[in-house]
Amino acid sequence: MATLAQHAEILKLARVLATTPGQLAYLEKLDAASIRQLRERITGSLFDADQHLFHRVAASSRLLPGKITALIAEKALGSLLCARIAGLLPADRAVDIAKRLHTPFLADVCLEIDPRHIRELIAGMPLDRVVDVARELAGRREHIAMARFVDCLPETAMRAILAALRDDVALLQIGFFVEDPAQLSAVIAMLPDARLRNMIASAIEGDDELWPEAMNLINGIATPQRRHMAALAADLGDAMLTRMLERTHRQSLWPALLPIVAEMATAQHAHLARLAALDNDAMLESLILAAHQGMLWPQLLPLVANMPSPTQSRAASIAERLGPDVVTQLTQAIRTAASPAA
Repeated sequence: MATLAQHAEILKLARVLATTPGQLAYLEKLDAASIRQLRERITGSLFDADQHLFHRVAASSRLLPGKITALIAEKALGSLLCARIAGLLPADRAVDIAKRLHTPFLADVCLEIDPRHIRELIAGMPLDRVVDVARELAGRREHIAMARFVDCLPETAMRAILAALRDDVALLQIGFFVEDPAQLSAVIAMLPDARLRNMIASAIEGDDELWPEAMNLINGIATPQRRHMAALAADLGDAMLTRMLERTHRQSLWPALLPIVAEMATAQHAHLARLAALDNDAMLESLILAAHQGMLWPQLLPLVANMPSPTQSRAASIAERLGPDVVTQLTQAIRTAASPAA
């Protein structure tokens, strides 16, 4: 079964090749980094092919006024050819043409282009046009394409887009595909707590893909933002926390949740550990197995340390059924938590 990182890379590659992820399922044998490297090589090859022809088209376009060139671009050249030419034009000329294009067509171009080749063009675009295109792409649910632009957008443009796009689930889905953790952390830092809380709650209550994507996003950002997101999750209320635990258990996602739980404050650990949902043999067993198999005892330690004594005893009994190695590790975790030096 593919990891979330592999799944994300296969989806991106499928977008580049205009195929379905199912057609690329055989790539699950590769790790995410290898799939990403393959995608980048294919993207580079596509953009490098027939460069001499694109240079000629770009050169000829300079002979016409921007308004006429924009008209020809939409009516004759099409989005794919425009995407190949955009990075070959001087930035000011490209901006002059791009701002005259209709928003749906400009969005089509964005689907075909590699934003890394047009950073100056992006920086020079009028802010209102950038926001209009972002709205268009969001309306089409083109989350992969939008994520590619996150790495290249100036902060002013990013803030304007965040203010314009009020769908926090869409932001979460875009964030899942962002490749630069530093840039993703910066975007998270721009969002107010109310929207971050809504993102987490929506993921918990959303479909089966959304919650693992949300945890993957949280685990991938910088420590300050990850700790802040963990604190916001911990304060969602008992009903939402219970659903979070139940969903994590049902989808076997403890390896993703435990590192987030570990970032919570001590009082939040205590509150979470005393929820009735954790006083459940099946959930305790899956939690203990995840810690054992993933060597996540340090991440589980805060929960174990704050469980009520009866729950700790039940956890110990479950660990005993699972084997001596598990008992040894769990016992050590409890002793470490109880130690004054811990």
